[in-house]
Amino acid sequence: MPPAPAPALALLAGAVALAACAGSQPQREQAMVEHALRDMAAARAGLEAMRRGMPAHAVAPRPIVPAAARAGAVRSPRSPGDLAGLTEGELRAVMGEPDLVRAEGEVQAWLYRGPACLLDVFLEGGAEPRVVLATARAAGLDRVPEEVCLRALSRARATLW
Repeated sequence: MPPAPAPALALLAGAVALAACAGSQPQREQAMVEHALRDMAAARAGLEAMRRGMPAHAVAPRPIVPAAARAGAVRSPRSPGDLAGLTEGELRAVMGEPDLVRAEGEVQAWLYRGPACLLDVFLEGGAEPRVVLATARAAGLDRVPEEVCLRALSRARATLW
């Protein structure tokens, strides 16, 4: 008795669907990265509006451009989001050597210390780790704007200046 055609067709359709999904994976990942960058820009604009005491819609989001898409020389970061996507070498070029490095599996935590603030940078990846998160915080009781903190840290520590 010959096999029923419906299960064979279903199996063939499933194989075609899997092959189509495999081909579009980089496009899907790129779309996810772009969506995350838009969300980060909107969140940054909302925080800036709160900092200024303005309504959230009053501050237009500035686009966050990953390091790989930036043209020209590496420059001082204005916000922790500017470090997103940097490789280990690019991060060292911008910020210099970290004061402390801690590794847990494929994740590395780097700490940069300055007189007025601290910068925590988290890198993830196997062969070529990239920055996935960076946060700046005051080292003492004084409030320090992130841009001032990052520029001071990078200029004091990097080999560019």
